[in-house]
Amino acid sequence: MKQKLFTKSAFKIALECPRRLFYAYDSNLYANQQLDDDFLKSLAEGGFQVGELAKVYYGVKGDADIDVLGYDESVEKTKELFKNENINIAEAAFRYGNLFVRADIIEKKGNDITLIEVKAKSWQSGEDFIGNDKAIKADIKPYVYDVAFQKYVIVNALKELYPDQTFTVKARLMMADKKRNATVDGLNQMFRIRKKGQRSFAEADARAWTEAAAVPRNEWILTPFDVDDICDKIIDGTMVEKPEFMEGMTFIPFVEKMSKFYCERTKADMELGPKCFKCPFYKTENDKKKLLDGYKECWMEKAKFSEADFQKPLIKDLWGQYIRRGDFLANGKYFMAELTSDDMARKAKTSKSGLDHLQRKWLQIAIATDNEDIKKEFGSFLNDGIYLDTDGLKKEMAKWTYPLHFIDFETSAVALPFYKGMRPYEQVAFQFSHHKVDVNKDGSYIVEHADEYINVEKGFFPNFEFVRKLKAALEGDQGTIFRYSNHENMILCKIKDQLVKSDEADKDELINFIEHITKGGPRAMVDLAELVLQYYYHPMMKGSFSIKVVLPSVLNSSEFIRNKYSQPLYGTETMPSKNLKGQVWIEYDEDGVTVKNPYKLLPAVATYIDMPQEYIDEMEMNEEETIANGGAALAAYSKLQFSDIELTDALKKALLCYCELDTLAMVFIWEYFYHMCNKK
Repeated sequence: MKQKLFTKSAFKIALECPRRLFYAYDSNLYANQQLDDDFLKSLAEGGFQVGELAKVYYGVKGDADIDVLGYDESVEKTKELFKNENINIAEAAFRYGNLFVRADIIEKKGNDITLIEVKAKSWQSGEDFIGNDKAIKADIKPYVYDVAFQKYVIVNALKELYPDQTFTVKARLMMADKKRNATVDGLNQMFRIRKKGQRSFAEADARAWTEAAAVPRNEWILTPFDVDDICDKIIDGTMVEKPEFMEGMTFIPFVEKMSKFYCERTKADMELGPKCFKCPFYKTENDKKKLLDGYKECWMEKAKFSEADFQKPLIKDLWGQYIRRGDFLANGKYFMAELTSDDMARKAKTSKSGLDHLQRKWLQIAIATDNEDIKKEFGSFLNDGIYLDTDGLKKEMAKWTYPLHFIDFETSAVALPFYKGMRPYEQVAFQFSHHKVDVNKDGSYIVEHADEYINVEKGFFPNFEFVRKLKAALEGDQGTIFRYSNHENMILCKIKDQLVKSDEADKDELINFIEHITKGGPRAMVDLAELVLQYYYHPMMKGSFSIKVVLPSVLNSSEFIRNKYSQPLYGTETMPSKNLKGQVWIEYDEDGVTVKNPYKLLPAVATYIDMPQEYIDEMEMNEEETIANGGAALAAYSKLQFSDIELTDALKKALLCYCELDTLAMVFIWEYFYHMCNKK
C-alpha cells in the first residue's frame, strides 16, 4: 500500500484518540463502524448538499472544482489554478511535509486567501464560539480545530511553494445559519445524491446555478463565520484548554507527534477511558472475518482481557444515566461483578411503585452476574431472569381509557430546507403510523392498524396537513394515546410554534389539539418508554431501552406472543394492516431459541420495484437495502425529494412498513404487559 499522509480526517481521529490512528490507516485491515454511520448521518442531515451549495454560492465549477484524487496530482492542479490572480477553488490541495489537506473552498484574491471549511452543523449569527471558561465551546471545538489544522498546513505550504511572495490566509467556518430563512423553494432538492464507485457526492442541478446562485450574500442560508483569531491562538498554543486535551501538548508538537504515529504506522500509547466505549473500530457479525478488531486489541493490552472476558457483563453495558463509568475504569473496575455500594449507592426495592435509576442499575447487575443476594431484593417480580412489576403496571393500566392509541412519527431536520421560508434543521413531520387497540367486556381485544400518513409530494410542506390527519385519527374518542420516548411530544410542540406564526385558517383548532395531547394537556400522551424503565427488564436489553432493543426482548419474554405471531395472523381481517398481508413476525436465529428482531424481517426496498435489476442499479439502490432504523428513514425521505417515480413508490412502501412496525412494536409491548397482568 502506498504510504498515506496525515490529513484533516486523521487529525480529527487523533483528537479523539491517538491509538485510533493505527486502526484507521487501512480500512481493509481493521473494522470501522463509523464509516457507515458517517455516511448515513451525512445523507440524512444533508451534508453532501451543504458542500455543493457552498460551491454554488462561490461560483465554483468546471476545472476550479478539483476532482483529482492523488496527493501529487491534486497539489499540481492547485498550483496551476493559483496562477489566476482571482479565483475560487473547491478541493484545493496543499502539502507541508507529511501533512496534507484539501480545502472545501479557497477564495483567492491576489495574495489574499480565504480558507472556507464547510460543515453541515448549524450555528447562529452573533453567537460566540468561546464559552465562559475562555475555552472553545465543546460542541463546536472539533470543527474549529479542523479549520486551524488546515490553516497551519496551507500557510506553511504557501511559504514553501512561493518563497518570494507573501500570502495572508484568513480562516472561515461555513455553517447553516439558524437565523436565516431559505429564500428559494426546494433548495434541498436542487442537489441530487450521486454515487461513483465507493464515493457518494451531491450534484447541483440547473436550478441551483440560476436560483440559488442568484441569492444575495446577506441572504445565504450558509454563513462563513470568522474563526481566524481563534485558529491563530490554537496554532500558537495560547488557546485555553483542559490539561488532558491533545495529550497535554500544544498544537504544533501534537500535530508533529500524531503525524509521525500515523505516517510511520506506529501504535500510540493510550489509557482506557469512557471514550473507549464509543470506539468504532470493532467487529460485528456483518464484517468480513479477515478484518481485525482494534477495540479488543486495546482492552487485551491495557486491561489484560482474554477472549472470554469480553463475554462477561461489562460496565460499558451498564445503563449509563447518572453514573460516571470513567471513575470505575480509573479504579481498575471493568466488570459489573466488581462494583460495590462504595462505587454506586445501593437502595433496596421499596413498596413504591416502579424502579428508580439506581434500582434499575442494580437489577441489571444482579441478573447479569447472577447475584442471588441482590436478586432477592426484587422479590416475586423477578422470574427466570426477567423482571416484570405487574402490580405497578396494573395501577398504571387503571388510569387508561379504551380504545388505546399508539402513534409514531417519522421526521426530518436537514441543513438545507426543503421549503422556502424554513430555517436550517427546522423539523419536517412527513409520516405517522397509528395502531388502535380496543378491549371487549370479556377481556379479549382487537388490534388494528387504523391510520397512517406520509407525504411524498415534492415541494409540499407537510407539517400542518400532518397534524390535521393526526387530529382526524385521534379525535373520535377520548382513548389514551401512547408514544415511545419524547420525540412525538417535541415534534408537536415544534409544529405548534410554526402554526402560531402561520396564516392557516384552522390554526387555532390545530393548536388546541396539540395542547390537548402534549405534556400538561388533559389528554397528554403516555410515554411507554417510561413504563418500560420503571416496570420491565430483560437481560437482552443490557443498558438500552430503545424500542429496537425492547421489542425483541419482549418477544423472547413471552411464549404467548411468540405462539400468537408465529401464525400469519397480522394483516388479515382479524388484525387489519394498511401495508402487510398475512405477516409472520416470529422467526428464530440459528440457535433455534432466540427470536429474530422483527426489524430485520422488513422487505428490502428493491422488492417494491417491479423492474429489471439493471434499472435498479442505475437508481443506485442496493438490492438488500432496507429501512430498519430512524437514520435510514431520514435518508429515505431525503431520497424521495429527488427520486424518479419508480424509486419514490418503492421508498414510500418501505417507509410505510417501517413506521407501521414502530407502532406495532408498541402494541406488542402493551400486549405482553396486558397478558401478564391478567393471567389467571
